[in-house]
Amino acid sequence: MVAKAQGVFAGMPLARLVFDQVAQLDPVAGKVLLHPMLEDGAVVAKGTVVLELEGSTRAILEGERTFLNFAQHLSGVATTASVYQRAAGDGCKVLDTRKTTPGQRLLEKWAIRVGGGSNHRIGLWDAVLIKENHAQAAGSVKIAAQKAIAAVAPGTDIILEVRDLAELESVLGLRLTRVLLDNFAPGMVEQARAMRDTAGAGFGLEVSGGITLDTLPAYARAGAEFASVGALTHSTMPLDLSLLLEGL
Repeated sequence: MVAKAQGVFAGMPLARLVFDQVAQLDPVAGKVLLHPMLEDGAVVAKGTVVLELEGSTRAILEGERTFLNFAQHLSGVATTASVYQRAAGDGCKVLDTRKTTPGQRLLEKWAIRVGGGSNHRIGLWDAVLIKENHAQAAGSVKIAAQKAIAAVAPGTDIILEVRDLAELESVLGLRLTRVLLDNFAPGMVEQARAMRDTAGAGFGLEVSGGITLDTLPAYARAGAEFASVGALTHSTMPLDLSLLLEGL
């Protein structure tokens, strides 16, 4: 199995799962020996052999496409996460979102970490994220945040989205994990960082909303400590991998 493009490889544990399923159909002829040539997170160049498989042609080809589909997609996610994290630099963590492929959220979020990115929340249950609809329903971002703080156990992450500097100012004294600056320009992020630091607030600053590879460095320089990017999972291109049969 060969890489046909440069990128970050992810998905090796799935090879064993896939070919174990093939072997269950025929415990003798269906057995495939796997010889990984690298580990997840390795940077591969075009032509790099990532995995050697030994077994019957039928058994190998029965599992080939399933494994390639997983590995190509997850390697694409890991590669994209790596590219974005390098663009952000050391002071800004690139986060994924819940915009994941149905049924593959845990795999894609694992691939984000393989590529050097970081995970946002997994679902609705592991952190409170207060967005504009919640603020509208509660009456304001401050009221929504206060209700959330009162309702959840201490230590629960609370992330609050604000739409402008006035909303940020209103929550500077609250116990929040992060404040999400939605659709802020880099100049506004710089002002938000100054406001947060001057007030001595303990929360991190996250940017979101149309963050691209071109604009990400400017946000990092402006003081963003986190950047959430849905494109890491919903728009990533697969890493091209190919299976080549050799001597019989």
